[in-house]
Amino acid sequence: MKIAIVDDEKKQREQLNEYVLRYLREIGQVAECALFSSSIDFVSDYTHYDIILLDIEMPDLNGMDAARKIRRTDTEAVIIFITRMAQYAICGYEVDALDFMVKPVSYFNLSVKFEKAFRSIPRKKICSVISDGTTYLLDERDIFYIEGSNQHVIYHTFRGNYKVYKTLKAVESTLGKEFSRCNNSFIVNMRYLTCINGTDAVVCGERLPISRGRKKLFMEDINRYLGGL
Repeated sequence: MKIAIVDDEKKQREQLNEYVLRYLREIGQVAECALFSSSIDFVSDYTHYDIILLDIEMPDLNGMDAARKIRRTDTEAVIIFITRMAQYAICGYEVDALDFMVKPVSYFNLSVKFEKAFRSIPRKKICSVISDGTTYLLDERDIFYIEGSNQHVIYHTFRGNYKVYKTLKAVESTLGKEFSRCNNSFIVNMRYLTCINGTDAVVCGERLPISRGRKKLFMEDINRYLGGL
């Protein structure tokens, strides 16, 4: 699980982070927590998060506009707005925000919102992979792309790379609708597709070539994915 805290006030970021970690300890949940002081930095290199605590009043890009940008590529993240004035949060329905918290945020308030957030997180699709004799359970949402070579594939993920002795075709048949093959060697998770640059698909800074034979279907998959947002 991945959680993002986006707030330009350092004291507020650290306080929220402390509350989140406390809540996770109390429920026995493990998660990665990332802190951002700039909403522009957050959305410009956005990767999927399960829960986002997002300040509305920020100097560079306000939280509502940041949320709109996030929703272009991620419809599943649970967004909770943070604000000094509750009336700013009434437009949260536009970006399907779960709720909002008014500053100063108390631990009790955060724990109530997080209990609600955990119930709202979409059920994960887990794939089991065996790499170097060890079985790993990977969340599909954590996979950037999958690389195929001869009789093995490499899963490129948040947690590192996993080499598995399978064919890319066999792996492809098990994946969800977020995945699309851009050539004979790569399957892309469209959550992390940043742009199409010439004949390359850019995924988390990596340029993956789009073959002529795959381009039409790949672009159709992208349009279908974006159309479902």
